[in-house]
Amino acid sequence: MASHSTWTGGQLQAFLEQVDEDRWAPLWTLAAANGMRRGELMGLTWADVDLEAGVVSIDRSTTQLGRERVTSTPKNHERRQVAIDPRTVGALKAWRVRQAAERLEWGSAYVDTGGLVFTWENGAPVLPDYVTKAFGKAQEGLRAPRLVFHGLRHTHATLLLRDGVPVHIMAKRLGNKDPSITLNVYADVIPDDDAGAVDVFARAVWGA
Repeated sequence: MASHSTWTGGQLQAFLEQVDEDRWAPLWTLAAANGMRRGELMGLTWADVDLEAGVVSIDRSTTQLGRERVTSTPKNHERRQVAIDPRTVGALKAWRVRQAAERLEWGSAYVDTGGLVFTWENGAPVLPDYVTKAFGKAQEGLRAPRLVFHGLRHTHATLLLRDGVPVHIMAKRLGNKDPSITLNVYADVIPDDDAGAVDVFARAVWGA
């Protein structure tokens, strides 16, 4: 089983602080916060995002063929809803305000893309391959292992699994049809704490 390059929580925090002024900081933040695939992020629309409830619905995926965007169902056809944390909600709220201001500034020249979450200043859609390159450039100067974009997904899963989030919950967040897939990919990071299991049993039965 191949290991994946990932960041610690501290390294991820350092990266997000470093890119705070980057146009695509909300994209990096959301990718790290819920483990969405690149294509799922590229196909995301505001209709899929409930900022009040803190939930993102993942219903489609956008890939790149030549210079064209091609949209289909998510990998494995696994549509899902994923909760996001308050800090990520805040980042998306600020991004939506910025995007609305850009729409007003461009007026009739603004490109209507059906409410895509991540667009250029004039509303034009972003090509997935550009996102990959931009993520690489955003890491320049960071004291941490260099990641490919998919590394944010692996980082999200690794941080949560190491902290005890159950495999079946993680599989649901990642859109893996079978939890065994998640278990096979991340078996090396899941805590193997037999002594801890004994402590849990003792507290449950004896209260100590």
